[in-house]
Amino acid sequence: MGPLELFAILVLAGAIIVLLYYYIQETKGASLVGVRSSISEMGSKVSEGIYQNNHQTPEGEGKMSGVSERVSEMGERLRGKVTVPISTDGLSGRIDEFLDEQSDRLIKDWELATKSDINTLEKKYDKVSRDIDDLERRFNEYRGHANKKFEHIEERLSKLEGKEPEETE
Repeated sequence: MGPLELFAILVLAGAIIVLLYYYIQETKGASLVGVRSSISEMGSKVSEGIYQNNHQTPEGEGKMSGVSERVSEMGERLRGKVTVPISTDGLSGRIDEFLDEQSDRLIKDWELATKSDINTLEKKYDKVSRDIDDLERRFNEYRGHANKKFEHIEERLSKLEGKEPEETE
């Protein structure tokens, strides 16, 4: 692996790390805003419940049981609302955009083959295969014709030398 290829890989890895950082920042901010609003809602409901319990019941009666029920109820609501999005669509989209923008450069730098390159090579291979078959057929025809000429020349040479022609089977 050459230094240029190593540099390209490091740049790609750096871009992925930057994208992950921004993705984490977005998801972290979105989930914290939701959690904060849920907590403030529940806090106001709890304080309203405490206020109502203090003013509706006779003194000392049911204050603690009402508060504990409200707190446990709010805890259940909080557990249901705190969710961490696991979707990677944003990150995948950014990586796809980066690869689309840099695809020509990556293909050139890494000497990758594209579908059109492969299709061109397949067409050339088919043409060469047909040409080789045609050349082989023509060579066989020529060989037969050349062999007949050589036999005829050998016969003539034998006559000129005064020898009798050899009988061929």
